[in-house]
Amino acid sequence: MTVRHIIGFFFTIVVASLLVVGQTQKQELNDQFWEAVRKGDAPAVTALLDKGADVNAKFRYGTTALFKAAERGHIEVVKILLARGADVTVKDTFYGATAMTWALDNNHLDVVQALLEKQPSNIEDVLFSGVTDGKPDLIKLALARGGLKKETLTVALYLASQDKDSTEAAELLKKGGAVPPPVIDATKLQSYAGEYKNGAQNLAVRFNQGSLSGALPDQRPRPFMPHDETNFEVLFIDGDVMVTFKVDQGKVVGLTLKQGEKKTEFTRVN
Repeated sequence: MTVRHIIGFFFTIVVASLLVVGQTQKQELNDQFWEAVRKGDAPAVTALLDKGADVNAKFRYGTTALFKAAERGHIEVVKILLARGADVTVKDTFYGATAMTWALDNNHLDVVQALLEKQPSNIEDVLFSGVTDGKPDLIKLALARGGLKKETLTVALYLASQDKDSTEAAELLKKGGAVPPPVIDATKLQSYAGEYKNGAQNLAVRFNQGSLSGALPDQRPRPFMPHDETNFEVLFIDGDVMVTFKVDQGKVVGLTLKQGEKKTEFTRVN
């Protein structure tokens, strides 16, 4: 081995060692940063960020410091993290949750407001969390911010109307401009309940407490919201999904499942 090769070999070792040391120091700095966020120590959080801590460093299950601050309701820390570029769109690898999810679950309204200002598109999550979890303050927050589509308000009102304990939520939504969907006779709805089949695909429609729900192929049951007597929108599913029941001489014989531009015909199983 020549002298040049020996020097190159030792230079490589030194550089690699420095990189390892640098990475270790960075990790220690990020760990201190996480601990400061957990405690809600805003001055320490600022100081550690100034020293080079990564505001979007990933910890267990891919969470970031913003998750912990949102979970614990440390609003001052949340504001610091957002101002320093914290990514509000990060989802963890376990639940698929975001920082907003934790703020909503723990009813930290000031944190929800701060995150909403950073990412206004989360307003529907705030509204529906308020409706489904029975948290009127979240509904008020979403309505006060504005920008909700008329169709979104109608869905929220429909869901609130299905729960006898959601009277306050329903009233808030009506005052906020929500228009209820048409009311369909319970006997008519009950006639749609049953099993429908298309080849190897099965679709089960259920009637319960005055409303319909259905389990689409490879999906868990979803509520059906009426548009009229035969057309129903499938809620809480990606894309525009509609179910149209087919009635022949007063007898329900099948349904059409429309997913975007795709239509699938199902036959009623007697």
